Amino acid sequence: MSSREKVASRYDIWSPFYDSVDNFPLISRPQKVWRGRSVDMLELEGHELVLDVGTGSGYILPDIARRLNEGRVVGTDISEGMLRKAKERAERENVLDRVSTVKDDIENSRFGSEHFDRIITNFTFTTIPDPEKAIKECHRVLKNGGSMVILDTGKPEGFLSRFFFYPMMVSAKIFGRTHMDRDIIGLMEKRFHVAYREYYMQGMVYLVNCVKK
Repeated sequence: MSSREKVASRYDIWSPFYDSVDNFPLISRPQKVWRGRSVDMLELEGHELVLDVGTGSGYILPDIARRLNEGRVVGTDISEGMLRKAKERAERENVLDRVSTVKDDIENSRFGSEHFDRIITNFTFTTIPDPEKAIKECHRVLKNGGSMVILDTGKPEGFLSRFFFYPMMVSAKIFGRTHMDRDIIGLMEKRFHVAYREYYMQGMVYLVNCVKK
């Protein structure tokens, strides 16, 4: 089984109870703020075609859809189980008319070049098997001058925060195949201009807004 298939299988298994874990109070409260901030950073005018890479259970799809009138948001994932949850969420929130859910591998996307006005991804690039290839595809499918917003985890700078970070990093790799120590911002800088960045939890979580060069 390939790394991609292992990731898809894991999230298929998790999909029935993923939101229950994600909504645990100590986790959900700050994540809700960060995710909302990431959607704000898209600076939508209402007509855009937006790609949500690794949408999972579609947590941010309704928030994006409500900011669109003529536009549309496309949530993609490699897990069919997660996509079912995402579609159910969009239907439950009455935004299905502005939402599409599509099975797509961002390392080899089905979408045409310069297709999307905006791209957003929340806690996805530390899980993708080949993030550099995924970033290359994001660059390809994004229109010239378009922006991409990334919310994810990274290696913190402070000694105290690293004391907590490394056990979390090892656990995430073993149980979640998540690589919290990846330098995603560094990879982005090869193809995008990183226009703005914010850091939370002393750098363990970052939010960046990147513009296609």
